[in-house]
Amino acid sequence: MDCPRYSSRTCSSGAAVNLTCSEPLRLVGGASRCAGTVEVKHRGEWRRVVKAYGFWDLGATAAVCRDLDCGSAVSGGERDDFPQSRVWEIHPYCVKKFTVRECVTDSSSSEALEVVCSDLLNRPIISLSVLDGASEALPQGVRVKPGSKFRVKCSVEPQFPGGSFQLLSPTVNLTQNHTLPAVNHSAHFLFSDTGPAHKGNHLQVFDHAFSSQSHALQLHVGGQGQRRR
Repeated sequence: MDCPRYSSRTCSSGAAVNLTCSEPLRLVGGASRCAGTVEVKHRGEWRRVVKAYGFWDLGATAAVCRDLDCGSAVSGGERDDFPQSRVWEIHPYCVKKFTVRECVTDSSSSEALEVVCSDLLNRPIISLSVLDGASEALPQGVRVKPGSKFRVKCSVEPQFPGGSFQLLSPTVNLTQNHTLPAVNHSAHFLFSDTGPAHKGNHLQVFDHAFSSQSHALQLHVGGQGQRRR
């Protein structure tokens, strides 16, 4: 009954309900539950995990991310600066076919496996400010006066160096899509001479490395107090 998650289906009175528990697997010491040192609970004991032999590649890392429901593999590798202690040893080829728990054996080592999965990046923040012109806050988005100059700021909490932001506008004109490198974990997209082409755009920001998506920003073009179609 201690399942972190479960699956069930509607059934008639007196019928059984099937529960599927998540793997006794975790990543510790990282920025989130989807990054850190791999640990497995086996025979009632949590221990860090080491590679038995063979090459630990992104395929093996992806298997760990899969069992954690943490998206795709970003990086994975070994560390050897831990105190000598009892560990669980796993074979990389095994975890690609079975769950991590099914692939562990008892061992002793000073090594450990470090894994980073894609569900790690914080959600970016998107905002709009008018530099020259007038704007009006709406229940859904912002209305900007035609001819105004405005700026869309995209930012994310500091976690990793580098990265880039992509501002997407679902219009026919593909030139409305912009990409800028992250500077101090943010980017500023400038727009001048606002016109009908900007109207109704849902602007979204992504960090390419981890594909984290912000909320949509609805932009309306028109005078304050006016309703334009």
